[in-house]
Amino acid sequence: MRLPRLMIAGSGSGCGKTTITCGMLRLLSRRGMRPSSFKCGPDYIDPLYHREVLGINSRNLDSFFSSESQLRENLCRGSADCDITLIEGVMGYYDGLGVKTHTSCAQIADLTHTPVLLVLDASGRSSSVLAELKGFMDYREEGRWIKGVIFNRLSPMLYEDLAAEAAAMGVKPCGYLKKDDSHRFDSRHLGLKLPEERDDFQEEVDALADRIAQTIDMEAVTGLARAAEDIEVRTVRDEEKRIMTGGPAAGPRIALARDAAFCFYYTENIEYLESLGCRIIYFSPLRDSSLPDCEGLILPGGYPELYASQLSENRPMLKSVKNAILDGLPAIAECGGYLYLHEELTDAEGNSFGMAGVIPAKCHYEGFQRQFGYVTMTTLRDSVLGKEGASCRGHEFHYYVSDAQEQDVLCEKPDWRRSWRGGVVNDTLYAGFTHLWLPSAPEAARSFADACRKGRNLWND
Repeated sequence: MRLPRLMIAGSGSGCGKTTITCGMLRLLSRRGMRPSSFKCGPDYIDPLYHREVLGINSRNLDSFFSSESQLRENLCRGSADCDITLIEGVMGYYDGLGVKTHTSCAQIADLTHTPVLLVLDASGRSSSVLAELKGFMDYREEGRWIKGVIFNRLSPMLYEDLAAEAAAMGVKPCGYLKKDDSHRFDSRHLGLKLPEERDDFQEEVDALADRIAQTIDMEAVTGLARAAEDIEVRTVRDEEKRIMTGGPAAGPRIALARDAAFCFYYTENIEYLESLGCRIIYFSPLRDSSLPDCEGLILPGGYPELYASQLSENRPMLKSVKNAILDGLPAIAECGGYLYLHEELTDAEGNSFGMAGVIPAKCHYEGFQRQFGYVTMTTLRDSVLGKEGASCRGHEFHYYVSDAQEQDVLCEKPDWRRSWRGGVVNDTLYAGFTHLWLPSAPEAARSFADACRKGRNLWND
């Protein structure tokens, strides 16, 4: 398959990958192209930035969640009918599990044969940035995919000489950006602030695109993407498509919370459930007064702690969710959704707010990352996800803890050096801090879809 594509990788977090990716996506759109976008790794927030720029869903490419064939299939499916694909990297180019390249940008570039445009932070440096470039190229075999370089926060007077040296190394110099902190996206405890929290987000992206047009050679950038070799792909969803029972009109309706408080979800999860015949309908725990008519419920992660007062004041919705789940509505509640189901949430300032009360426990802010990174989640009893021992890969990233007494889930780190118990499962509910990647667990996803299919319609009080 012919697929012009380019990975925007970097020397480390904070080097400017998201800024440059968003600006380039806007500029490509302005020039009449149809770009698609991806994010390496399990991040939920950076894809929100891509979605705001493009107006379409962004996807994740993750080699812990997915096999090589799944990675390639996801890349091609998400790039259908597009002219060019930009893949934003995560952390530094080689950063993966421990000191290995597994789950790194380097591994994903290698598995998908994607050329890489490396972003280097040149602030406070001159020729030392060339030593860094050389090191990235030579450190490991995956350095061969580095085809171009952009110098970020660079003094313009240095660019001509640096570009000549980079070209002599065999890397295409694609331009630079001057230091301008007014165009940096603000961060907080779970990553970048959400685009919708900024009234000027679209103007900011337009300004970024203007800057990029002045000092970055977009012809060189698109040339690197077009030079990508053809990619071979095999569809991996045939089994799931065969087991669909009925068309879209006959499938169970699954209500998915989506607003400023609940916004951390994977596009691939939605598509996977749809491939099993489910229909996804959206609602807002912040704005709506009750659940829509549905046979299943998903409460994804997000920032419920930032909207705890509004969520708590919306008593009709809290009652609707509690009654539906206690009445047997199949439900998945991940991280922020898990917090929402507690009796009470205490935020970082010590303020406590009443929540849905499905889980007879309280949760509070701990002040540091309790768990962070990839996990394999395994159920310790029969549940909505299948028989005891049902397993799913996922990711945790939270500062909150729960005092729930039930501990029905075993979470294990990929290196098997650490494990812990947490979360609640029963015949109709999974609730825990792990964000699930459903395509990694076909049986669990099918069990949830079947539970929704067998359930009865619930009319809200």
